Amino acid sequence: MARKTKQEAQETRNNILDAAVRVFAVKGVAQSSLDDIAREAGVTRGAIYWHFANKTGLLNTLWDQVLSLYAPLTQASEDPNEPDPLGKMKELYLSFFNGLVEDQRLQQLFRLLFDDSDRSRETEAIRQRHAQKRRERLRGIQITLNNAKERGQLPPDFDVRQGAISVLAFVYGLIANWIMTPDLFDIQKEGEQFIEGMVQMLRTGFRERG
Repeated sequence: MARKTKQEAQETRNNILDAAVRVFAVKGVAQSSLDDIAREAGVTRGAIYWHFANKTGLLNTLWDQVLSLYAPLTQASEDPNEPDPLGKMKELYLSFFNGLVEDQRLQQLFRLLFDDSDRSRETEAIRQRHAQKRRERLRGIQITLNNAKERGQLPPDFDVRQGAISVLAFVYGLIANWIMTPDLFDIQKEGEQFIEGMVQMLRTGFRERG
């Protein structure tokens, strides 16, 4: 019975998260209330408070799930003992693109992130978190590229910092453009070609000066 109760609680929690994404998509974060989310989820307001302290806590939980999706591959691509750093980096991004296409919740969260018209306190806090994650990701990409350089996958005079900035801008740009204008290209079908082109760009450019 205890196991069933725990499972039911988890199902309720997931139902609340899914309902929150749907409500945010229609009303925006600022105009959405916990009552709106409770009605959409078919639960009481008290049920939401059982799982989340407030709307900010709910939104942070959604983003924690997003960030956890690619953490294992991120760590693998930065491992100094990884024999194929560039290959792991490609695997990371292709896995993320595939997950993005298949996960409606994830897509909507990114739309909220990229929607400049929603300037609620909660979304601004999420944007600040995402900005910090981009800084961390830049450092991680530099580690990956430096490992690739040491293993001969990149030229000896490769500029790791400029290369990392270019990777971050390239991938972030693909995600932002596909999320906001999905008919521009097929990020799942064309993703491998895009990423392979990015790797070729790294191998031929970004040489250190003087």
